[in-house]
This record gives sequence, C-alpha cells and structure tokens, in this order.
Amino acid sequence: MNYGIFDDIAQAALEKTQADLARYPYERFETYYTFADKTIIPTFLTQPVSRTQVSTRQLFYTTRGTLELFPAFGASMSMMRSRFARDVWDEGNGGVHILPRVGLSDDERLADVRASAPALVGAALGINEKEEFLAELFAEPNLIFASIDIAHGANAAVLPVLHKIRGLGLDSGIILGNVGSIEGFAYAYWLMKLSGFRHFILKVGVGPGSVCTTRINTGVGVGQLSLLEEIRRFQSVVGYTDAQIIADGGVNSSGDFVKALAYSDGVMMGKFFASGSFEDEVLIKKDGHLEGVLLYGMASSLVTEKRNFIEGSSQTLRAFHHTAQEAIARLREGLQSAMTYVNATNLTEFRGNVRFARNSAAAIAEAGVH
Repeated sequence: MNYGIFDDIAQAALEKTQADLARYPYERFETYYTFADKTIIPTFLTQPVSRTQVSTRQLFYTTRGTLELFPAFGASMSMMRSRFARDVWDEGNGGVHILPRVGLSDDERLADVRASAPALVGAALGINEKEEFLAELFAEPNLIFASIDIAHGANAAVLPVLHKIRGLGLDSGIILGNVGSIEGFAYAYWLMKLSGFRHFILKVGVGPGSVCTTRINTGVGVGQLSLLEEIRRFQSVVGYTDAQIIADGGVNSSGDFVKALAYSDGVMMGKFFASGSFEDEVLIKKDGHLEGVLLYGMASSLVTEKRNFIEGSSQTLRAFHHTAQEAIARLREGLQSAMTYVNATNLTEFRGNVRFARNSAAAIAEAGVH
C-alpha cells in the first residue's frame, strides 16, 4: 500500500478545511447548551392531521442504495448485539443497530451480522481491518452501514481503512466519527470526500454519553445541542450537501431525541435503549424478573484489559424498557407529537419550523415532575 498518498490526502484535507473555515461568516458560539437547556417553542397546526399521519422516516444513503428509515441508531456497545438488532429493527418499523467490534473476533462479528437477519444493520470497524474480512462483511445482504469506530474521527489515521473500503467499490453508507467542532466536521468531511466517497455520514458528539467521561478526564467536548446547531449552520454555509449527520450521545428521553433531529439526520443512543434486548451478561434478574441493566462505556474502559476508565464508566440502571421495541415506540410517539406542535408532516418541514427557547434553571425544573 502506498502510504505517501495518505499524506497527500491529509494535507489536501487540511488546506480545504482551512479555506472553508475562512469563509464562514458567523461568530463562533461562546456558550454550548445541552438538550436540557432548551425546549421547542410550540406554534400552531394548520393541517388537519393526527400525529399518526405524519412521516417520521428519513432518507439515507446506504451500501445498498437509498432507503427511508426511522432515524434511530443503536450505539455499537458490546452489550447490544444481534438480539438487540432484531428487536430495535422491529420488522422494519424501527431503527438500525450498529453492531460492536470490541472484544470480538472477525468470525464472531460476521456471525452477529448473519444472526441479526432479517434486520438491516451496520457494523463498527476499526482502522486496522483486514481486506479479506471487509470483503466478507460487505457481502452480507443485510449490512447497510459501516461505522469507523474511533473516539476522534477527525483523524488522518482513518485513511487506510477508507482506502480498503473504496477498493471494494463502495462509495456510500460509511459513517465516520466522532467529531466535536466545525473544524473537526470539515476535516472529516474532506477525508471522506478526497478518499472518493460520494455520500457518507459524519457522527457528531464528544463526551455527551451517559457513561462517557471524556469531558471529565480530558477536558475535551462541548454541549451537544449547541454543537449540532453550529455544525448544521456551518454545513449550510459551506454546502456539504453530500454529508449526513448522526447525533451521538446525550439522549435521556424521547424529547432529547426530537431536539437532536432538529439539527441532524439521525440519532445514536445507548442508555436510552437499555432493556431486556441487551445481552444476558448485563441483565440483573431476580426470580426470573428483570430488575436492572448494567451499562458501561466502550471508550477505554473495556477497550483495554487494564480497564483504566480513562473515557468510560459504568452504572446500573433501575429504570429501563422491557424491550427495544418499547423504546422505539416511545421515540416515534414523541417525535410524531412534536411534529404536530410545529405544523410539520415530515422531517424536512419539522427542521424548517423548529425554534428553540433557552430555559432558566426554574424553567428546567418546571419541565419535570414537581
């Protein structure tokens, strides 16, 4: 493999990133808000529709062509495997799971994809995948996404694996992330574009996950809702129309999912999906009844045998869904209702109509049970 070409791509991506940042006319955000800090302002409903009549599907460019999907994605955590993938797919009415890679052999990863059928799924990839494995993986008929799964996606280290994927003739359906700024978004965009991808997805969010301690232990990362807003605004200025956005992390409720979709094409979640659809090893049962779910972060805490918890922690959840289908139903119903509050019958109208209000601490408290 000619590694000199990767240096050329990395340098060209840097130059194009700098040029795009130079023509961005807006002041950078000084304060970044989370999902809890803002709420959607209700307006009116001029169209005589019920919430069940609105369309909650989003068009995605996949490895198998364009597909309209419910825009919920399962995070590639090791407790979420083929059982979860089938349940969250919900016979085509639900979301798409990105199957994990950490701690699994190539044969186990291929077996997970096959065991997930008939669900359509994605698969997480590292930066050192073998070409033979990639060829087998992308030959699986129910695989529609592959996600380059590294903590810092705006990173030229991804170029070799992107080269291998392009060598298989694929130019769509690849997810790269995570990024946490407009600089990172632009650089990741150009890494994908200059590697020859026609349509792709960039995953946004550094540190918002409930078991991710990146911001605590490294000091890196900003509030997720404002980050999504700033990146979407930057995208509209520079014209990156061939890149879609997945918001990754920070979702604790269906309302957070709705807010994330105001500035993204899809939303990735882990904790929200905690349920009996997870692997048995993390389910806490008493007398055969599910009493809790152990959730742990994949960044560093289990990536290494040392379990040093640099960017991950663990927690036991006592509030959870019975199944992933139940979680999907909650997301769908929340989104359908929100769309009618802002006079929208599809996600394009929803994004055009949404306005946010910043809430005081008292307003945030008022939003909950009190």
